[in-house]
Amino acid sequence: MLANQAKEEQAAKRNDPSKLVSAPRCQINLGNGERRNADGTVRTANQSAVEARQLLRINGLCHFLLLEDERIAGNLVLSVIQCLGFPDAYTCRRCTRICHRILETVAWEERYTNLIGQQMFSQVLALIVKEPKWMIGIEWNMMAVARDIYCRLVLGQYLQAGGQGSAMQQPRIDKSSMQPLFEQSKHVNAPLQGGGILCKPSELPQQILAQLPGMTPTEVLKLNSKLTASLTVKDQKEVLREFLRVSAENLQQSETSEDGLALFGRAVTEESVLSQKVRAAAVPDLPEKLYTASQALKKAEKQRSLSEQHSESFASDLFQQEDNR
Repeated sequence: MLANQAKEEQAAKRNDPSKLVSAPRCQINLGNGERRNADGTVRTANQSAVEARQLLRINGLCHFLLLEDERIAGNLVLSVIQCLGFPDAYTCRRCTRICHRILETVAWEERYTNLIGQQMFSQVLALIVKEPKWMIGIEWNMMAVARDIYCRLVLGQYLQAGGQGSAMQQPRIDKSSMQPLFEQSKHVNAPLQGGGILCKPSELPQQILAQLPGMTPTEVLKLNSKLTASLTVKDQKEVLREFLRVSAENLQQSETSEDGLALFGRAVTEESVLSQKVRAAAVPDLPEKLYTASQALKKAEKQRSLSEQHSESFASDLFQQEDNR
C-alpha cells in the first residue's frame, strides 16, 4: 500500500500517466455516497479492513524487531547508527527515517536511553557540526533527528510520525520536585501517531551538548528554555541551528589542516546550512530608483522615434539643397 502510494506520487510529480491507476480526482467523497482513494480509484467494500491489517503488520514487525528480542534490537539499532555516517546522502536520508521510527517506538524504554541518547545523538551531532561535503542537502534531515531525540529524551515532548509538526509538551507529574517527571503520551503504543517519551529525562544528551566546542552547561539550559518556550517546528529547528552553528565555528577555528575539495572535507560557507543567515547576501541591494523592463522599452522606442525624425529631417534638407541648385 505505502509503496504503491509512493510510486503514484512520483508518477504524478513527473507527469507520467503510465504508472497511475487513473487520473487524479479532486473529490474524494462523491455525492452518491461512493468513496474513492486519493488516486481516483473506487474503494472496495473491504478495503478499509485490508488497510487496517496492513497497518497492524507494520506495527507488529516494528514491535518484533525493536522490543521482543534484545539481541535483534541491539544489533539493528547499532547498524542504523553506523549507517548514519556512511558517506552517501541517498543512504543517509533513508537512515534518518528509520531513526524516527526507532524513536517513535522505543524512546520511552529506559533500556534504549544509552543507545539513543548517547550513541545515536553523538553521531548525529558530529555530522552536523563537522559539516562534511557529502552531507550537503540532508542537513535539515539530521537536524530533525537531533530535535526528535532531544525532545523525547530531555524535554518531555513527542512529535508526529517522522519527526514532523510541532512538539506536543507532556505535563509534569510533580511540579514541586527538582527532578522533572513527565506523564507518558497516550500514543506510546501507537508509533504512527507520535509514539511516546522518556518519562524520567536523561542527562546524556545535555552532557553531550555541553561538551561541544564553545558550549557550557549554562548555554544548554538556555537552549532548554528556548525549546520549551516555542513548540513550533520552525522555531525549534532555528534554535538548534543557531546553537550548533556556534559549535561548528569553534571547531572550524581549531582545525589546523583541511582539504576543502575532498569528499570528507568541510563544506564551505556558501554551502553550509548552519551559516545560511550569517553569511553575506548573494543578491546585491536594490537601487533607490528602480528601472523596470517596461521603462527600458519605452526609452528604446523614444530613442528610435527620435532617430527616425532626425533621419527624415536630414533627408529633407538634402533634397531641398539639391532643388535649390
